[in-house]
Amino acid sequence: MKSLFFLESYGFLPFRRKSKRGSKPHLTLRFNAGNITDIHIDSYRGYEQENYKYFNLITHAHSDHYGQNNMSNPFSLASIETADILSAISGKRFQGDIFSVGETFRLGDFKVKTYSTDHMFGSTAFLIKGECRILVTGDVKDYRKLPECDVLITEATYGNPDFIFEEEIDRLIECARNSTFGVYPVGKAQRTARILLENGFEVAGEERISELCRLFDIDVVEKGDVKLVSPRNLYSYKGNRYVLTAQKFYRFPRIVVSDHLDFNGILSMIEHCNPEHIIFYHGKPSENLIEQIDRDVSVLNELDVMSEFVG
Repeated sequence: MKSLFFLESYGFLPFRRKSKRGSKPHLTLRFNAGNITDIHIDSYRGYEQENYKYFNLITHAHSDHYGQNNMSNPFSLASIETADILSAISGKRFQGDIFSVGETFRLGDFKVKTYSTDHMFGSTAFLIKGECRILVTGDVKDYRKLPECDVLITEATYGNPDFIFEEEIDRLIECARNSTFGVYPVGKAQRTARILLENGFEVAGEERISELCRLFDIDVVEKGDVKLVSPRNLYSYKGNRYVLTAQKFYRFPRIVVSDHLDFNGILSMIEHCNPEHIIFYHGKPSENLIEQIDRDVSVLNELDVMSEFVG
């Protein structure tokens, strides 16, 4: 029933697509402005049907947002940087449409404006203008460039009050020399390498990290003052080892470097974007977070599970 509320109030139907095991990630927005149009958000590709259009929006290149499932999908859309990263990771050419972050384009009957979220290279928020203004953010590091909207579809990776933090960039620099840093290879590794290079360090990286750094002209070397590796490979190294994260489950010493908003940042983003209704479609919003939001809130598992097939 929650999905029908949006149709009646805002002119679109958000739902989860039915699958053999339950539902496909993450959600779909269905519009009926003459022709039925489905916009799949960070999900598996859609199906072509008669008198029907679909598009897949890819907010960024991390694997839990399913861009690699859309490499051969001609109805997928991603930023230039996102497409480049996905191609480098998968070894396949991205066959969807690409755009520069900041561009405005038409998506069927709708006008879409794109914005940077600074989560990683190419990460994009989409403002869809139909009967109302729908802002789909993907993961967010900096919300200050985002516009106001009526419905905000966003993340809550750190949607628990246990995750209130400040980044420790000064500590990162202090601990860098002769250290090995565990970093997520896609996104955080490139940001970290840039910070270290700007502070005079020579940076080495594992093969995947080095490949992606070179994609964006970030100069990495074979042997440097500091090495960047995947967190799961830290056990293979000796000496000073740290994980760069805001998460708390690693056994190695932690330096807080995060490409997400913290708990307070999520609340600030909501105030900034000023929506009537928020849908948390990714992450785990806590009851505490929802209670502090003085607006209507929905979470993904409250939306209906429906077949994507029409007719």
